[in-house]
Amino acid sequence: MLNKRLYTFIVSSHAGARLWRLSLPYPLLIGIAVFAVIGLISAGVATYHYGRMLLKVADYNHLLAENDSFRSENHNYRIQTAQLGEKIDFLETLAKRLTVYSGMESERSVGGVGGYSKDAFTQPLPSSAGTLQAIDSYNKSVSRLEDGYRKIEDNLSLQALVKSVTPDRLPVRGYITEGQGMRRDPFTGASREYHTGVDISAPLGSRVIAPADGMVIFAGYRAGYGKIVVIDHKFGMITRYGHLYKFNVQPGQRVARNDVIGYVGNTGRSTGPHLHFELWWHNKAINPAKFLAGVRRG
Repeated sequence: MLNKRLYTFIVSSHAGARLWRLSLPYPLLIGIAVFAVIGLISAGVATYHYGRMLLKVADYNHLLAENDSFRSENHNYRIQTAQLGEKIDFLETLAKRLTVYSGMESERSVGGVGGYSKDAFTQPLPSSAGTLQAIDSYNKSVSRLEDGYRKIEDNLSLQALVKSVTPDRLPVRGYITEGQGMRRDPFTGASREYHTGVDISAPLGSRVIAPADGMVIFAGYRAGYGKIVVIDHKFGMITRYGHLYKFNVQPGQRVARNDVIGYVGNTGRSTGPHLHFELWWHNKAINPAKFLAGVRRG
């Protein structure tokens, strides 16, 4: 029968003539083959799972390393955002002071005390440090600071501009002989008239300078004033310089403070060499002495 068949395996050695014979029945041979196949499959499966386990272990170790790195980065990030918050607080305080120094707010709006200590850096960071909520708050603070500093810059620029176009000195070296206001007619001595400016006595030919930046809007002859120069200083400020011997500028010309615009004369309705100086603000004659430093009366 088939099950009683024997299969003989002969093994010989090249070193000698000895032979080894192994006879196995067919069922046993089949069983050995089956076990061998099962063993190979089991070894393959075990090797596959072992390889997957090694990959998982490697991934786990990699995740642990990344987690440690993220934890370190997060800690540094929280420290940096906390320091950013302190800088923003400092800049907000500084901006508040600048608004006061620039005249935008009253001094009473600035108050309080504070400061930093080294102990603050050893204490745990607040839980909010480094969070999206804190970052959003910082972004809003930065936007508010940018807007505040822009307003301060604009205000300071405006102040600098106003200062540059505001007369702050006599346009000629001399003495004020007649102020602004009601006076007797210098020619008749009888009737009273309103003197719209100040008269500054100075030698004939003395240099007349612009007391502030501006643009010449008239340079010519007018009745009563004689040869006159008119300068527009912006913001409603206009100055007039009358009785000149001659002028040194032309209409449309821009002048800077201390530029020579003319020379003292005796033209027009004048009793002698002097400069008639007027200062108008929004079409109203005002006393130039309010804007002049070191004014002396003759």
